[in-house]
Amino acid sequence: MKKMIFICLLALFAPHEGIAAGERTPAGGRALAMGGTSVTMRDFWSICNNQAGAAWIKQTSAGLSFENRFLLGELMYEQLGFALPMKPGTFSLMANRFGNSHYSEMKAGLSYARKLGKHFSVGVQLDYLHIHVAEDYGNKTLASCEIGLLYNGDKHLSIGVQLLNPVPVKIILHPPEQLPSLICIGLAYQFSDEFLVSVETEKDLQNPLAFRTGAEYRFAAPACARIGISTCPVTFTFGVGLEFGKLKFDMASGYHQALGFSPSGSLTYSFN
Repeated sequence: MKKMIFICLLALFAPHEGIAAGERTPAGGRALAMGGTSVTMRDFWSICNNQAGAAWIKQTSAGLSFENRFLLGELMYEQLGFALPMKPGTFSLMANRFGNSHYSEMKAGLSYARKLGKHFSVGVQLDYLHIHVAEDYGNKTLASCEIGLLYNGDKHLSIGVQLLNPVPVKIILHPPEQLPSLICIGLAYQFSDEFLVSVETEKDLQNPLAFRTGAEYRFAAPACARIGISTCPVTFTFGVGLEFGKLKFDMASGYHQALGFSPSGSLTYSFN
């Protein structure tokens, strides 16, 4: 029964023709609580969400993140990463996993990001993707890349762009199937030190335009509350963030009216 549910959900929410390979999956409890908006953020999880944002990381850091879609173990995303800021820029490593014994993906990425002047940054990531499909389909290993750009204004405005799989990478020839080439563009506005609003849109070559928006309110020095909404499918999100010195803990959940809750969270530690 669970196998059938997994196949149905994969076909419903995968980015193209029922195959989840290569989709853009926001990482970190902060982004997941804010409707999945992530391309404008300059936090640790920029190493996955928009590599250009990693240029603003000041401390050597490590983190882990998870998202359990609709409380099904078969739809669990697990991600971990490490960022090393240096004088030439920030080097980072990330890895994630999704799926079960019937279908699974594993992805690893190596990225580099640096500032271009006072307000701009750029990042690039090389990806290694391993896809496993049970029975007669076997395994597939692919290589791709990601490119990120970020503008960070003096006070309030941030604009981010991420390109995923900009060069077409074929998964299979017959029927023709390839990793989704997509672009994500976002804007964030910091109304005050306590209140932030972000919006973004994402489009690939086959699926409808997806919209996301979220807000963050810091009601105390170590704590903040977040809400958001996203389309394709329509999902409401919420969560909180806590900081304890070098340790950051973010909790979130999404809610789909038909399929229920998708809890998520992340933990980040800065070493110096």
